[in-house]
Amino acid sequence: MTRIRHSPFASLAAAMLVAAADPAIAQMADVPAIVHYCAACHGPDGTGRDAETPNIAGQSGIYLRRQLDAFRSGRRRHPQMQRNVESLTGREIDQIVTHYSLLPAR
Repeated sequence: MTRIRHSPFASLAAAMLVAAADPAIAQMADVPAIVHYCAACHGPDGTGRDAETPNIAGQSGIYLRRQLDAFRSGRRRHPQMQRNVESLTGREIDQIVTHYSLLPAR
């Protein structure tokens, strides 16, 4: 049986393409580029694009950081999120947490 390996760079590239195709995300010129990647699923306003994606708008920065750290370490399991966060730098995580925690809760 052949095992398929997932590249975090391929996941990032795919999400960036989706984000670039969405006019609402494309208008997010004043936010860090890494947030555009997150917005592909969580939306530019953090409310999530579907019922399966959680609303993270206005969440506590501490909570968001803990969740991202849990995905990175494997304590919290979600294949897509684990792939997405494994290659993020500390600075990128700070940018994501800051952006979504400062949005108004919805």
